[in-house]
Amino acid sequence: MIDPNQISLSFVLLLVFAYLLGAVPFGLLWGRIFADVDIRDFGSGNIGATNMNRILGKKLGAATLASDILKAVFVVVLAELFLRDKLQASLVGFAAIVGHCYPIYLKFKGGKGVATTFGTILVISPVTALVAAVIWIIVFRISKISALSALVAAIVIPFLLYFEQGLKVAEVFLLVVVLIFIRHKSNIQRIREGKAS
Repeated sequence: MIDPNQISLSFVLLLVFAYLLGAVPFGLLWGRIFADVDIRDFGSGNIGATNMNRILGKKLGAATLASDILKAVFVVVLAELFLRDKLQASLVGFAAIVGHCYPIYLKFKGGKGVATTFGTILVISPVTALVAAVIWIIVFRISKISALSALVAAIVIPFLLYFEQGLKVAEVFLLVVVLIFIRHKSNIQRIREGKAS
């Protein structure tokens, strides 16, 4: 995917930093700080914005969403500034997404990766991010199912990036889509059973 000769110390350090920042569980932190609640003990048990919104309300849900988006935005902007390479910046974003999904601080039990993926896309391709957001909104208005909306929007991302950024960047986000589907395994099962909400 990437030429080994192009791997620099800056790239490696950014990958590590992206993972560690991506792994910060903002939903868990905001729940404990502002509501004295461990969000993992309620609802779906997920640390992401959807569960926060359902259990602790719109304000903490929005704070979690913004935090999970911005941590990806921050590391990918750094990558673009220092590396000036879309493929490497995409991989740095992928590291942040992996960190969110499998955080070292929580014994690798994290979120679903949707907000952090959106933050990554927002920097790599604002147009793709806008299209994905519109698709999410349309599917959600029809289905009222957040997970289904995220899955449909995610599928579109690699195809859009292929035409805008090329095959290698699209391949990175194909891996992201696979990861998102893995993290949504239980949601997919509930959707099949007609139990999703």
